[in-house]
Amino acid sequence: MWLLQYVMEQSRKAGVTSEGAARVAPSVVKSSKTTVELLDCVDGSKWVKVKPNGSSHGVPGGHYRTEATVVRHSSGEWKVSKLYSAEAGSCMN
Repeated sequence: MWLLQYVMEQSRKAGVTSEGAARVAPSVVKSSKTTVELLDCVDGSKWVKVKPNGSSHGVPGGHYRTEATVVRHSSGEWKVSKLYSAEAGSCMN
């Protein structure tokens, strides 16, 4: 989760906000009682970063190959232990 926090902090410092939403539809690749591996082609085509002056910040979204591992802890909570998102265009929806 540190990467996501870092990215959000950098955006905040730059005054950049996001508009729209990413669409997700993950598939289970592998699972056990304590671990689930997920794969998705996250659709960020309607998720746009906006500069403080209202202009678009670069090219709007794309499709990102995303892999995640979720682990069940002894407390019973499920938490993401690994998250990888490739560059825009790394998969097709």
